Amino acid sequence: MTEQRCRPTAAEPVARRDIDAYSPPWADFAAFFRSRKDDDRTFLIAVSRGQGTRAEWSVGQWRNAVYNVADQLTRHGVRAGDSVAVLAHNSAETLALTFAVWLLGGCLVPLDPRDGDERHDEILQECGARWIGVDSGVESVARARRHASADAIVVGGLMSTQRRERPSVIGGPLDAPALRMHSSGTSGRPKAIIIPMRSILLNCHAMQEAFGWTQETRVLTVLPISHANGLLINSFLPWFVGGSTVLVDKFRGSTFWPIAAETRTTTSSIVPTVLEYLLASEAGDHPAPLMKEVISGSGPLRSTAASEFEQRFGIPVRQLYGLSETTAVLTATPPRTGGYLEPGLRKSIGTAVPHAQVDVVDSNGIPCDQGVRGEIVARGGMLMNGYANNDTANAEAFSGGWFHTGDRGYWERAADGKIWYFLEGRLKESIVRGGLNIAPQLIDEVVATHPLVQSAAAVPFANRWQGEEIAVFVIASGDLTEAELLAWCAERLEPHMCPKVVIFGSEMPSTSVGKIRRSVLTQQLAGELARFWETSFRTESRSHSPAAIIPERRADPQSHGPAAQ
Repeated sequence: MTEQRCRPTAAEPVARRDIDAYSPPWADFAAFFRSRKDDDRTFLIAVSRGQGTRAEWSVGQWRNAVYNVADQLTRHGVRAGDSVAVLAHNSAETLALTFAVWLLGGCLVPLDPRDGDERHDEILQECGARWIGVDSGVESVARARRHASADAIVVGGLMSTQRRERPSVIGGPLDAPALRMHSSGTSGRPKAIIIPMRSILLNCHAMQEAFGWTQETRVLTVLPISHANGLLINSFLPWFVGGSTVLVDKFRGSTFWPIAAETRTTTSSIVPTVLEYLLASEAGDHPAPLMKEVISGSGPLRSTAASEFEQRFGIPVRQLYGLSETTAVLTATPPRTGGYLEPGLRKSIGTAVPHAQVDVVDSNGIPCDQGVRGEIVARGGMLMNGYANNDTANAEAFSGGWFHTGDRGYWERAADGKIWYFLEGRLKESIVRGGLNIAPQLIDEVVATHPLVQSAAAVPFANRWQGEEIAVFVIASGDLTEAELLAWCAERLEPHMCPKVVIFGSEMPSTSVGKIRRSVLTQQLAGELARFWETSFRTESRSHSPAAIIPERRADPQSHGPAAQ
């Protein structure tokens, strides 16, 4: 029996409503938190390579720790409905604070440590948070205290595993705001995303079904828990499924495999940047961990990188797709007990997870046929409540009874009858050359296959003759010239997709989870690319020699490109 595609009709409910009979069986977070009874099993192992420490908590010890942190928060005045910001790195204390805020019915507001004070002030004013949880240490506390509107709470001094009953003050229905994430601003002004606990629990059930995680699952968490992947997939989902997590202070290529082996982890949800670093590591073979797979999400993964990783390490790579607006995951490639995906599905982001409907529509909201590019849309109870104080953005995002992701993709029906989805990048990142829309991610992937290219990002620049032409920013690992790279592209890309200018640098503007900030890069390169406004680049045939038009420029290992954001 083949899967039936979901077609949007006027009679269907709004995008945020459930699409099936499943509903989380708990009245509030406190009931969910108490429902896990295996008190003697390990839940958390916290590893700090920076401090040379390792600590472990059983389920019972973790529950006591969270109860104690919740009590400390109530003494600071935190109550149901309050927003609590957190400006702290990966640690058991930071994670306990998160659980405690939810236990009290509060809304967690993660702040990215890489953002500046001005951006943090803006977020604090918007959400009304009166408290900031911070790491211990003079610099961290001093930074938090620069925000006069909120009191600093040092998370390091809150934890205790002393046995106690649940806090006297708990509350908050599942539909109340639990998490306020902020979009990265990769294609526009950042927006505040409001996610209720009900959406988190529903998506956790969907991920449990899609991933096949059980109480034997142990996750290696190297991503920052200030972002959805690190927090919800790596750290929170293990509690939901009855498994455990290993929380590492930060990712280091040299320690990933040793920690995986020492702690006997079975999986890790990472981003493509981490996978690329592991491939580039000089550490050689890993010390035989028990990992059954790794999961890659939060950005486009090169299919060749996934295949190389599987061949080198003998560990399958699965892809997932989702946005903060969808809580965590919309699609995922099914689990594999062995072998590789067939080549036609290697680039796929998988099939829709339970409790989610996914489709691809054109600019008029009409469903696209197989293989036709359009916008990926979704429906289901795991979606956000909406963007805070932004009626215009909400009306656009939820038009037609679907949530519009802003991502371009297409679908194919596989031999098993299931619909598999393919992602090509952000709609607003399209390069419009001569009236044709070009996905820059497709160019990125081809450029990145060159053996001397560490990373690459295609960007548009204004051009008199085509409207927009294509440049590519490259971080190279060796002696590479522009002419050599353009010739490489000319052999592998259609003429209209070939970059015309190469700019070498040493740092790629990116978010803390490795997403390229293409809009920032475009702005930073605009001045240098302005001189090509009048240049006519001939692309009528593949015999065109890029070197005849562009002066040869060589990658300088000491060059400095746009600073990482």
